[in-house]
Amino acid sequence: MAELEPLPRIHEVLKQHREELITRWGLRISGAGPQPAQLARGELLDRMPFFVDEIIAALYPEALPLPPAQGNATEHGSQRFGLGFDVGEVVREYGMLQDCILELAREKSVEVTLDEHVIMNRWINSGIALALSQYVSQRELELQRQSAEHLGFIAHEVRNPLGAARLAFTHLRATLLASGGRAVEVLERNLKRTTDVVDGALTHASLKMGVQPHVQPIHLRAFIDNLVLEAGMDIDSKRIGIKVEVGSELTIDGDARLLRSALSNLLHNAIKFTTPGHDLTIRAEHRDARVAIEVHDGCGGLPPGTAEELFAPLVQRDENRSGFGLGLAIALQAAQAHNGTISVRDVPGMGCVFTIDLPATGAMARASTPA
Repeated sequence: MAELEPLPRIHEVLKQHREELITRWGLRISGAGPQPAQLARGELLDRMPFFVDEIIAALYPEALPLPPAQGNATEHGSQRFGLGFDVGEVVREYGMLQDCILELAREKSVEVTLDEHVIMNRWINSGIALALSQYVSQRELELQRQSAEHLGFIAHEVRNPLGAARLAFTHLRATLLASGGRAVEVLERNLKRTTDVVDGALTHASLKMGVQPHVQPIHLRAFIDNLVLEAGMDIDSKRIGIKVEVGSELTIDGDARLLRSALSNLLHNAIKFTTPGHDLTIRAEHRDARVAIEVHDGCGGLPPGTAEELFAPLVQRDENRSGFGLGLAIALQAAQAHNGTISVRDVPGMGCVFTIDLPATGAMARASTPA
């Protein structure tokens, strides 16, 4: 009596009828996406054929433990977001793929075992999770980009009339001082602060939108002296002293606008929290292949557990809650755009030391090379 040939397994059927399965799935989802008639076959199928190959490989008896996912579902989620699919449509695509697999199995009279069902369900659910995770990540990035673009537009529109107002004030300052006295100082200080807020918003928006830094040599001593000069009125009003310990030869490559935003925010933060009668210090030095710029304030030290919260947007440590709380977060973003970072060190009973750590590239790197 002739032996009966063993019935084919589901992985063998899927491998043999792979193109039929993919075509069937493509027809099934043709109405799932936005304006499907305008989507090319390549866009519609995208990474799904490779995901089918992963399922086939996982269903081989010798595949246990299951092979690792190859990232096709992740790329599929990113592509679907770009095409305008919504979350529900992405989920349905994977459900339809499973339906097509089981439908093909029935047509070919193949019994899908319980273990094979478990593997398929696990793989489909994993694909959904990876695709949705990437989809949501892409959507969040797009929302951040749109928000930053809107913020940048508003800041840019405010900056132009504000610049004109400051220019007019400069021309009228001498006349106003003769009669205005204290009121003129208040007006000048608030015009300057408003300008700083607008510039910070523009910096924040540019960084969120991924604008590349415009790198050029920056002479740090002159750069920092100019920031201190601009902050002179605030320094005098707080009755604090300031020391600048930066060598005249120290040069670094960077984006002047972004670096100015970072240092200006740290400086004004230090002025704000330094108690009257104390000094604050700005120091910069070359350390190995990097440059460290330190801002020492006289705030008296931080409460326990506060340091790690300081760089989060909208987090402030003063009781009056003045300002928008974006300053340190913007400073950190600007440093990161230079492949650098910012850290804070608490000196109990004295104050804090904020350090911008930047790579010493270009002119700085050449100057530091031993002869």
